[in-house]
Amino acid sequence: MASPIVRLKPVRKANPLHFAAHVVLLGVGLILLYPLFFMILAGFFSKEEFSMTILPFIPIPNNPTLMNYKTLIFGSVDSSTSTYILNSLYRTLYNTFWALLTSFLAGYAFARLKFKGKDGLFLTLLATQMIPGTIALIPTYLQLARWPYANGNDIFTGGTGILNTWWVYLIGGPAINIMGMFLVKQSLEKVPIELDEAAKVDGAGTLRLIFQILLPLQLPILAFVAITTALGTWNDFATPFFYTSSDSLQTLPSAITRMSSAAIGPVGTPNYPMMITLGLGTTLPALLIFFFFQKYIVQGLASTGIKG
Repeated sequence: MASPIVRLKPVRKANPLHFAAHVVLLGVGLILLYPLFFMILAGFFSKEEFSMTILPFIPIPNNPTLMNYKTLIFGSVDSSTSTYILNSLYRTLYNTFWALLTSFLAGYAFARLKFKGKDGLFLTLLATQMIPGTIALIPTYLQLARWPYANGNDIFTGGTGILNTWWVYLIGGPAINIMGMFLVKQSLEKVPIELDEAAKVDGAGTLRLIFQILLPLQLPILAFVAITTALGTWNDFATPFFYTSSDSLQTLPSAITRMSSAAIGPVGTPNYPMMITLGLGTTLPALLIFFFFQKYIVQGLASTGIKG
């Protein structure tokens, strides 16, 4: 009777270079995580203790309080906090929806349709990506302030336009996501045109071809567009800060900046623990989204054939 075959697991030899690399990566990871760790601990300080304490490397309060976190989650102290969070959430969902829709439809148009000036228009849209966003702040402000027949405007002058209204978010937010459009176009160009012809032979109309056949093939790209758009909108500071002044229209990033001058305590210092806690509330959702959905970012870029 043949003896059973015993398979031995290969013994890994200790590699000093691998050990050193892990030590370096661990050290870098701890350095990068330290600000997040500091923010979590600082949230347990009261405003008075924080202002009178020389903070050590690891700040530990003598009289910890949950008031800052209750304000962040429930708005128990500052009712405006829940408004800031909801405004950020509404803007993020709204802009993400329109980014997905416009990216896919524009990418389909440039990849599949034939029309005069297509290449020139496509290059023009790509060229706009090279313009820094700060350059567009003043032109955008004037455009919103001179919106025809809005808030006292007589065609282009006389009032405040749609500044300090929800129209700043509803009109100024949706736009063609240029990077998403580019990625969808690149991906669709890899799909054989014969697929479209076969679908039409089987009786599929244009809408069915677009939304039932081509759209599912672009899900990795659209997941990438959704994640990056959501992160960018959630962390957007400039739009609410420059184009709105009402407290009811602020989002978390802009509200934190306004608190540095508005939240003055009895000793004449801002409420830094509250500001840090709100900053933590802004940071954590973005970190969680990136942590759980980073594979879709890689898949989205890989499916276009673009190599970094």
